Amino acid sequence: MEILEQGSGEIFSKITPDDFRIHMLAKSGRANTDKRMDLKEAIKRFIKIGDYISIGGCSIVRLPMAFIHEVLRQGYYFRMAAGTRTFDVDLLLDNDRIMELDIGYILGLEMLGVPQYTRTRVKERLAKGELKISEWSNGTMAWRHKAAAMGVSFLPVRSLAGTDTFNHSAAKKVKCPFTGIDVILVPALYCDACIIHVHRADKYGNCQIDGMLNEDLEKARSAKSLIITTEKIIDTEEIRNDGAKTVIPQFYVDAVVEIPYGAYPTNMPGLYYLDLDHLKAYAKAAEDRSGESLKNYYLDYVFGTNDFSEYLEKCGGRKRIEELEKIELMEGRA
Repeated sequence: MEILEQGSGEIFSKITPDDFRIHMLAKSGRANTDKRMDLKEAIKRFIKIGDYISIGGCSIVRLPMAFIHEVLRQGYYFRMAAGTRTFDVDLLLDNDRIMELDIGYILGLEMLGVPQYTRTRVKERLAKGELKISEWSNGTMAWRHKAAAMGVSFLPVRSLAGTDTFNHSAAKKVKCPFTGIDVILVPALYCDACIIHVHRADKYGNCQIDGMLNEDLEKARSAKSLIITTEKIIDTEEIRNDGAKTVIPQFYVDAVVEIPYGAYPTNMPGLYYLDLDHLKAYAKAAEDRSGESLKNYYLDYVFGTNDFSEYLEKCGGRKRIEELEKIELMEGRA
């Protein structure tokens, strides 16, 4: 196949479809295994420093924030896939915990603007060679996960061509052998580990998600290890009674961790709204390009807490959660 053009970006995930197939074949024997454990054990067993990881959820919705806090406290750093990412990746970037990054959308908090310290720090690290980035569109990031889930090494797409994004990606333009038209090839994106927060799961890892899925199923199907954090663990009979809601089946899952409100301060559809006040406090601290205000934020909310439960208490505890639940369910409105 003739390569007409290619971007200047690197491919950071070196896992091939055959590597992944061998790994998953060995993993398949863990079906119907009780996978319940606490977060620290799950991270110790299935995450290594320097792993290439992906994270579920999207924008400021259903982000696995309990996981982010724990790996920050433990000093982990990663290579990473980041499609539409906000608060989760900002926290990792603030603390220099990402070495290589495939990006679609980062350095933003949606309507709250751009965290200026995070942006400044990323520019400094890029200039020093401490951070490497390959650029993609949100769509092509999703299609890269899809290619991996399909067990193929790339997918042809009709986007990116003629853009600066293509120039800074690791995509290739080729002549289609069937039609003769130009198409863009995007490489499959396999991860060492993926972390997804869900509404409910059973002890085996059958997971149900309410609301949008984004590319979470494809991420689950293309990660060597999959850690599920869940609002609650329910009986398998409940899962079977409404099996159509089970979007991630157990044979992809390695760990199930029950963490109520584990997506806070982001939105958990149908359960609790995002804590806009807390996100505004973070955004205000991030306006200080010196990093001193954010240093105090992290000392107070992350490094100054022993676990996510203690963090929740600092943020208002059960009283604040109940307020966010009412907002999400639109209770008390005329």
